[in-house]
Amino acid sequence: MPNYFGAQRFGHDGGNVAQGRAMLAREIRVRNPKKKGIYLSAVRSFVFNEVLALRIQQGLWGKTLPGDVMDEAGRPTGPLWGRGRVSSTAQAQALENGVAERHATLCDGMEHAGLDQERRALAASPVDMAWEWTQADQLLLTFALPAGTYATSVLSEILRTTEPDRHTENESEAVE
Repeated sequence: MPNYFGAQRFGHDGGNVAQGRAMLAREIRVRNPKKKGIYLSAVRSFVFNEVLALRIQQGLWGKTLPGDVMDEAGRPTGPLWGRGRVSSTAQAQALENGVAERHATLCDGMEHAGLDQERRALAASPVDMAWEWTQADQLLLTFALPAGTYATSVLSEILRTTEPDRHTENESEAVE
């Protein structure tokens, strides 16, 4: 299944990406190193998710493209943007560069922030998956995932869930 970064990476209503975008565009200055790291991570994850989403939209999901970089398990990977040359080539590189061009401010900013280019598997496979109906309306799912894989993303794919609205009846009060 797609190895998307989960919504929790992006903060409340995607706020970490918005803050990261503003920081990289030099619209705001972030002095707190922890917050800066969170924003950079969110932006990097956003660009990865964009590459993955484009492959799915173009019907290239589950396929190895010419020029794909494979991980140790033989799965195609996508870019975690940063300094250094993109290691993919051919069709895979063209797709990744197309996303990077659409998000040039983000990608340039991540390079200038000192992040190194890395790769992440585009697919994740839960292992030891089991399920049990504990009650007529209650399903218990158990599974294990590799480090860095989001259970919320797996559940979203399996159950076609969406993130809940995190506001109370009074829209100004966010639920934490």
